[in-house]
Amino acid sequence: MTATERAESDAETAPAPARPAPVRMLRKIAVTIAGTGLIVAGVAMLVLPGPGIVAILAGVGLLGTEFPTARRVSVRLNGYARTAWHHIKTKLPRSRTASKR
Repeated sequence: MTATERAESDAETAPAPARPAPVRMLRKIAVTIAGTGLIVAGVAMLVLPGPGIVAILAGVGLLGTEFPTARRVSVRLNGYARTAWHHIKTKLPRSRTASKR
């Protein structure tokens, strides 16, 4: 293998270059602001009309893209939400059209 072939092979398997520090910091700040905003809006929607739980889950999920602790919370909350949804689907009586058969 020639030096050129080795360099091309290394270039194909090398990880993508890291973003410059200011860009990473701006992304982290933007994600923090947007995620916190979604959580605050979700909490407000718990008493106002709107999908409060969905907004809170979306905010925690967004924060989870940058913060490991938020990622763990997001995974746990999503598990609880899936379990609750499964219980709701299985425990609620069938619709009227299904009960007439």
